Amino acid sequence: MERTISKYTLFEYLAGRANPLERQLVEDWIVQKQNSDTFHQWLLEYETKSPQFVPDRDAALANLLHRIDSTLDEVTAEEGEDEADEADRQPSWIARRSNRFWLVAASVTALVSCGWWFREPLQYKTYQTAYGQTTDVYLEDGSRVALNSNSRLQVPRLGFWGDVRTVALEGEAEFSVSHTIDNKRFVVRTSEKFQVEVLGTTFSVFARQRGTKVALKSGSVRIDYSQNDQRREVMMEPGDLAILDQEGAVQLEKQQDVKAFAPWTEQRYVFNGTPVKEILAMIEENFGQKVSLSDSNIAQRSITGNFKTRNAEELLKTVSEVLDLRVEQNGASILLTNH
Repeated sequence: MERTISKYTLFEYLAGRANPLERQLVEDWIVQKQNSDTFHQWLLEYETKSPQFVPDRDAALANLLHRIDSTLDEVTAEEGEDEADEADRQPSWIARRSNRFWLVAASVTALVSCGWWFREPLQYKTYQTAYGQTTDVYLEDGSRVALNSNSRLQVPRLGFWGDVRTVALEGEAEFSVSHTIDNKRFVVRTSEKFQVEVLGTTFSVFARQRGTKVALKSGSVRIDYSQNDQRREVMMEPGDLAILDQEGAVQLEKQQDVKAFAPWTEQRYVFNGTPVKEILAMIEENFGQKVSLSDSNIAQRSITGNFKTRNAEELLKTVSEVLDLRVEQNGASILLTNH
């Protein structure tokens, strides 16, 4: 006599909750060929509703990225080693470059097959600085990026490919861009509507919530931006300061003091009639400390000078001494008051 079972009975069996009689019925039913299609259909439904293994995708992704970065660093280090024997150097160099090519190709294939390729963490490697921290990032083309505190830089994880070297910035950084033999352009994106394009130059970019600025020390850059859905561009010369205003237009200030561009790289702050409210905004952006004012009139008072400071406390002390103010701190709360 042919025995049949219900879907519920099979699910109980697969979950390990069936009694001995039910287990025997299910096992006898499974081995019958005519039940094969129904069994696999119910099995798929059970696995969909009650997966036996739930992968930790975030952990797997982090592990994969770590392995890719570690391997790429090893290959890059090998490429930079000097060979003692001139006759052996050329074949060895070719072999290492070949290894790098196949490594990148294999990585791309693995990422695509895993369905993760279009996720941002795989496309870009992110450098993030904390409050009060600055760091230098060296790109594969020889360019250097000095990254200010509370800033974020994204670079292509597998290197610059194609005709454009593109990086993305949130915060503040100074770029020293290396020229390439093939004149490959270098582009810094701060938003979908604003980017800085260069060939070889030194410039700084400020891209925070309260505004966007570009200061050019040497070389030449072109700013591409969108205003009222129209593409516009501005060419800059050394000493120029470009400011994106509230209307989305770029205002160019000529013959500025280049020494005032990115002084934070030397732990300095350069003020030229700078109002207190702007200084307090810098402190919050760079050190994560919010300072309140006891009197709104203090916000409009200004400072001129070149000050070397290492932290928010030193900068506030300088401001208070120059303007004859008092700093009152109660836990994490900081208040700037008149004497």
